[in-house]
Amino acid sequence: MNVEAQWTIPSLSDLINEQKEKFSAYENADSSIKIDYPSKWTFYEISDTEVEFHPPDPSSKQVVKVSTIPITSNFISMKSIVEATLKDKSSSLNNFNLEDSSIIPNAKKMFSHKLVYSYTDSDNTKRNQVDFGILDNNNLYLLSFISTPEKYYSSLPTVDRMISSLIQYSEKFLVSKSVPQLLKPISENVKPLGDANAKIALVEFADYRCPFCHKFHEQSFDKIVQNFVDKGMIKFLYKDFVVNDRGVYKGSNQAALASYCAAEQNKYWEFSNEIFNNFKPEPQQWITLDSLTQFATNVQVADIEKFKNCVQTGKYQNVVDENNSLARSIGLSGTPGFVLLKDNELISVIPGAVQYETFASTIAALNLK
Repeated sequence: MNVEAQWTIPSLSDLINEQKEKFSAYENADSSIKIDYPSKWTFYEISDTEVEFHPPDPSSKQVVKVSTIPITSNFISMKSIVEATLKDKSSSLNNFNLEDSSIIPNAKKMFSHKLVYSYTDSDNTKRNQVDFGILDNNNLYLLSFISTPEKYYSSLPTVDRMISSLIQYSEKFLVSKSVPQLLKPISENVKPLGDANAKIALVEFADYRCPFCHKFHEQSFDKIVQNFVDKGMIKFLYKDFVVNDRGVYKGSNQAALASYCAAEQNKYWEFSNEIFNNFKPEPQQWITLDSLTQFATNVQVADIEKFKNCVQTGKYQNVVDENNSLARSIGLSGTPGFVLLKDNELISVIPGAVQYETFASTIAALNLK
């Protein structure tokens, strides 16, 4: 018997044109779940950590479920969760078939995975399902979309919008948990630039050997200080994120250590600026004990022998390590990276050496609010 059929999947433009839905934001009590959902849909809070979203037409038999699951083991991986999920689904569902399994990239490099499968449920009804998971340091965020095959493709733009918002809000929640550390001065000897009571804070994570960090300090740093820091509009903090040390040469780490040794003698910001002012591109190994000692002399560090001994003994390695851990905990993967906060709340994370005008317009707008 010969069977011929044509299966047409609607184009993305068709789906977007058909779907002109307005979205609202849902947020649970502790802000661990935040997601955009179609305003016409209804949500039901199943528990403190689980919520369901239903479309207005109950006959569609569609639902989006979102939950957070605490992760207690330090060794669990998204791969192991995916394998456990598939094993559970394939053994408990009829006609189970995995349609797609893919990694979903995101700006903060959090582990995320998307599964698409089909099956027949206990009512002998065909189902399509999307399971999307994000794994951060403490939680698994899980979104499941269940639909009949007839409604599945027309609903995908809505679900993708919900997934995208879940990623963005989860990233923001991840950074928000680190706000106290972000705003805390590295030590008593390293005060923020500007008014300590300024409502707006700009935190830079950088590596002294990073060419893009040098570009920021060469083209934008002085303008930000002159136009915003000195006028009391923002405070500026610098935290190390050592990413350029590979192999035996550890110039970036040594420069970071030296900056805190200079801070002991109240020369932190002068010394930090002097390092960037003497930047040399790779593969030149221009950061050495001798060059750092010269930089300290240039900015008039009073006791050079004390400075050298401090660098050689690695006195502040724990401080550098803490900064590196903080950078990774908020999802940074390169330098420079900037975190903008107002009234102790996260506004945005700015990756890369963006132009001064971007900083200026963003800060100016925040001052108007």
